[in-house]
Amino acid sequence: MKNQRLDLIKCAIAVVFILLGPQANASGTVVGNGGDPIFEFLRAARESMNATMKFVLNEPEERSKFCESTRLNAEQISYCQNFFMEVAPQILRLSLGQKATEFVLREEPLYVKGPDGKAMTVAARTMLGPDGVIEFHRDSVRTMAPVQVLFLIAHEFEHKALLNGKPVSDNEAIGPFSSGRELLDAVASGLVSVAKRKGKIGSQFGIRDLFECEASNGNAQFGAQILGARLFQKEDLMSYETSIGNNPMDGSIYFQEDFKSVLRLKLVIAEPNNCGEATPDRKSTMQIIRSVDVGSGQRDESVVAEMVVYDNPVCNKKARLSISFNQIRFSCKYFASEGTTSSPFSVNLMRK
Repeated sequence: MKNQRLDLIKCAIAVVFILLGPQANASGTVVGNGGDPIFEFLRAARESMNATMKFVLNEPEERSKFCESTRLNAEQISYCQNFFMEVAPQILRLSLGQKATEFVLREEPLYVKGPDGKAMTVAARTMLGPDGVIEFHRDSVRTMAPVQVLFLIAHEFEHKALLNGKPVSDNEAIGPFSSGRELLDAVASGLVSVAKRKGKIGSQFGIRDLFECEASNGNAQFGAQILGARLFQKEDLMSYETSIGNNPMDGSIYFQEDFKSVLRLKLVIAEPNNCGEATPDRKSTMQIIRSVDVGSGQRDESVVAEMVVYDNPVCNKKARLSISFNQIRFSCKYFASEGTTSSPFSVNLMRK
């Protein structure tokens, strides 16, 4: 069954792996510089690749059974293992070094020369060898599961490593493999298998937003960094809601009001078009909630203060939102975002 699943992954993205030749030119429009959610997905999958490679390199037992598959014979398995040991340190340097290989996200289709010499569209492309970026087609990547993106990134990075001083192309035979693509796919499949087995890759993508918040009562003040799970509202991932103190996976900040009552902050941010042109639908609702212990493990909650701002601190990173009730004051500022590959509350697509 595991092999069947990997076959489905490979079939779903097989069109991706026709390599961009050095003579090809970039096309499409660069999308953002990290603010697009797809960048966060790519970064999360990249981190999974790095962690999985390090794990295999450092575990003799994992190295000894890496690439094992009923689809490969003994000679191919041995060659695959040796190839991985040769290129994995190079890939980690390219992925983690001071001049790490950059990812570029494009809206317009990516074209390369196919095996028949004709132009064909692909989901990603890169130049052979360590130089150059890896380009991704946004609409292709956004529909992929984390294991598919991990497979894709690993394959592209393998093209950037050198074996005996030369990069491996897709269509030329190499060792016991009829094509470089077969070898690179074998390594990428091995990484996916280990990542799934060891929990280094999840079943879905998500984003967590990090906020720096403060609470004060005039005499005492404290701060906290709070994570909120981003909920996507449309399949293009441009519309979302992010929050603190609103969903089960959100962090929170509060002040003890008395023995049975606390005042806690709730912040809900609605973003309609991924920090594009401002609209009335973009707003941040800040509330102070009084939560009272009524016994038997139950709490009664009521809103004691509310403020609505038609802005998004994720877009306006200098914005600090504040709200007060009596002597209690809460304030928050957006700090950063991170991609995830496992949170069950991170993605809530409204499918047609």
